[in-house]
Amino acid sequence: MQLNPEIESILIDATKLAHNKDHAYVTIEHLCLSLLRHPPFWKCIDKFGVSPEGLDEDLEFHLDSLESLKHPVVSKGSEPKKTNALERVFNRASTQVMFGGRRTMTTIDLWLSIMGENNSHAHYFMLKHGVLKKDFVNFWQEHYQGKGESGMAHEQANTILKEHCTNITELANNDKLEPVIGRDTELNDIITVLAKKFKSNVLMVGDPGVGKTAIAEGLATMIKDNRTPEFLQGFEVWGLEIGSLLAGSKYRGDFEEKLKDVIAALESKKNCILFIDEAHTMKGAGSGSGSSLDFANMIKPAITKGNIKVIASTTWEEFYESFEQDRALMRRFYRVSIDEPDTKTTIKILQGLQSRFEDFHNVAIHPDAIIKAVDLATRYMNDKKNPDKSIDLIDAACAVERVKDISGLVVTESSIETQVARVANIPETKIAGDMSNKILELNSHIKQKLFGQDHVVDEVLDRLYVNYAGIGALNRPMGAYLFLGPTGTGKTEFAKLISNNLDMELLRYDMSEYQDKHTVSSLLGAPPGFVGYDDSNLGGGKLISDVSKNPYSVLLFDEIEKAHPDVSNIFLQMMDEGKISGANGKTIDIKNCIIIMTSNLGARDNENNNIGFGQDLNKTGSEDKAVKDYFKPELRNRLDLIVKFKPLEKLAIKKIVTKFANELRVSLNDKNINLILSEQLTNHLVEVGYDPLMGARPLGRKIDELIKVPLSKKILFQKLKNCHVTADLLDGKVVLTSKPKTNVSAEVNENGVVVVKDDDA
Repeated sequence: MQLNPEIESILIDATKLAHNKDHAYVTIEHLCLSLLRHPPFWKCIDKFGVSPEGLDEDLEFHLDSLESLKHPVVSKGSEPKKTNALERVFNRASTQVMFGGRRTMTTIDLWLSIMGENNSHAHYFMLKHGVLKKDFVNFWQEHYQGKGESGMAHEQANTILKEHCTNITELANNDKLEPVIGRDTELNDIITVLAKKFKSNVLMVGDPGVGKTAIAEGLATMIKDNRTPEFLQGFEVWGLEIGSLLAGSKYRGDFEEKLKDVIAALESKKNCILFIDEAHTMKGAGSGSGSSLDFANMIKPAITKGNIKVIASTTWEEFYESFEQDRALMRRFYRVSIDEPDTKTTIKILQGLQSRFEDFHNVAIHPDAIIKAVDLATRYMNDKKNPDKSIDLIDAACAVERVKDISGLVVTESSIETQVARVANIPETKIAGDMSNKILELNSHIKQKLFGQDHVVDEVLDRLYVNYAGIGALNRPMGAYLFLGPTGTGKTEFAKLISNNLDMELLRYDMSEYQDKHTVSSLLGAPPGFVGYDDSNLGGGKLISDVSKNPYSVLLFDEIEKAHPDVSNIFLQMMDEGKISGANGKTIDIKNCIIIMTSNLGARDNENNNIGFGQDLNKTGSEDKAVKDYFKPELRNRLDLIVKFKPLEKLAIKKIVTKFANELRVSLNDKNINLILSEQLTNHLVEVGYDPLMGARPLGRKIDELIKVPLSKKILFQKLKNCHVTADLLDGKVVLTSKPKTNVSAEVNENGVVVVKDDDA
């Protein structure tokens, strides 16, 4: 037997009453007084023509005069015990409920059971004030309970509904619901469906966060304010909690009994609307192993007959996967699409909620902060929908200010920008538009580390300036480039420099891993029916997973010509629509990404054609032909720029020597070793490491061979530290000499070459 929450509360009050009076036992009189002070019973007694005040006074006086119930142990903190008579009252009420075919005890059952204790003072006082059991039952059924068509009394129906549902209309009456703004069209559509003679049940379908639940609450508010048509006036909206039906259903048939009670209660009250959130959970709920009898099948007869009106909600994904599969259930509903509100409507919604947030968080919200929140949420939080994402943003920004515990705080545009940066994993400088200094210095910073490719830097950055100025294409990535040129000319290095200087994450994909046709699935996810389709760790594919974690990034597809030609097809959607969809349907926004593809296409043909006299290192005909042969016209047409890296010249190679040397000096700082390269050695490295067809990579290997290897031996075996190390060329061999840090200094000349100055010389 389950106790009604009201009865539990009344029993607790009776126990407290006994405790406050230092009584060792809880008697029938304690329970009767507590029950009488319950507002519904007080009103009932008053309507019956009996003075509840007089009955209350007699019971109170009786309990105060009971010195025999007092016990010193009670005052020390022990709880009063129930008397045998009180236990008998509950047993009698339980038996009454069971014979009535019900599962839950109500307050009327308890009251009538108390009246059955003829030898109690509670019964005496009831007779004294003219409360007779027969008359009371008749009055209750006729004037207070009012049985519905199902034969269930209103009080019993309310008890069942309160146990398993939430009275949304009552929440509206108590002003506990948020205002619903800008949803008049959707509410009118729902009211129209509810007015139908047949299939007057609504199924709201929309993306998560568009406000489906809020619309149901808005209907309850309209009913409260008498803004609905006449046929809906006096209706109550009850939100069903399927979890409460499942909870405690240990044995087969428990769930069915609970659901039948709810349906019977709704039919009895008549003027009720049942709201079922996450309606797809109806499928399979309450079904045993191998049984097809679930929530969906059990509720079909009730909604078919029109005995109850239902408003259900679900997402498009769940609608197609589960809800639509049951055609018999689907035909009993009229579908209403709930779309994401536009920017103007979302701003109105937040303005309507502004005072609520201010009162709750004890902060002030600047009007511009609301507009900023909607704008930034729309641009950078593409995995969610308005108004939910904008509301979350405002709420989080208010919470940040609230925890500071300082009065007079104001949520400003800056507060919103900071919160978006945290949520979307995007640098705050990018969101705030404070990138002018970085953009201004970008050209010079890159040219200081990328040599011999000034024309490439200028072309690429000119296109980036357009996007950062806010006048580029809105639905495309920040840039889509194809870098062509021989190996070792700085294509990958350029991508790294862009990401570092713009505070963007570099996501590099070695396209040699995708040489086979089936390997495309590792980027976008396996298609349905194939192994790996349900792998949630990758979010539908490696590319999908990486970009979702780092929406502000440089996507580097290195050596694209090594991948299978089908791989290039995934770039069409990325470059044209600024998004990418995985095999499982998950879509990721890449509008804040830069796409860079590198390729050596045509380099081998140039290498073969440049043998003998009359070499032309800048020949590009082979590259152009190779690009046209590999990339389809529709892909080439979507690229912002195709840039060609030139073979490096000796002057650039000399600067690269200095760059490598500086990088080596940085790694030696912890050992307090200063490395100095002589100009003779610098020129020698240029000669031996220069290969116009291989770029800077042979130079790196020569530096490793001639400098790093002998230097590492000195550090390991001679314990070299706290000194200047000079690397020079003597008789065609590299010689390393070390001196304390007192006599040797160096400076870099206009050509970027380190010149040694020895003060002892």
